[in-house]
Amino acid sequence: MTVLLDNRQTRPLDEEALSARVLRVMGALKLDEEAELSLVICGDDEIAQLNRQYLDRPGPTNVLAFAQGEGTGAGLNPGLLGDVVVSIDTSLREAAENDLDPDEHLVRLVIHGLLHLLGHDHVAGGQEAERMEELTEELLWGSAP
Repeated sequence: MTVLLDNRQTRPLDEEALSARVLRVMGALKLDEEAELSLVICGDDEIAQLNRQYLDRPGPTNVLAFAQGEGTGAGLNPGLLGDVVVSIDTSLREAAENDLDPDEHLVRLVIHGLLHLLGHDHVAGGQEAERMEELTEELLWGSAP
């Protein structure tokens, strides 16, 4: 398994620790050894641009996920999971507003994006949204199935 981390922001970030944590999550999900995740950590300006360009939504968001298994070329390389983009600015703001550990919240958002790449969805609400939230927390704290 591989995590390709592209840190596009200037705040301090322990890239090795983040990558190692994400690899442990991928292992807990029992992903194929060939699984590859592209992870981008950026600021609000960049994620707002992506949010507008790809989802036609204004402003920044905390995380975006772009699944490689969808659209043109889907299935060409099943090991390529896709891209998860996290705004460090929004992540830190949410952590402060909700009295969360900033590092843990960043990992939580990465897990959330990874689960989207694997087909989980919370948009419609209901049981799938609840299960996605539960699985996110289980993976964050190392008690995943």
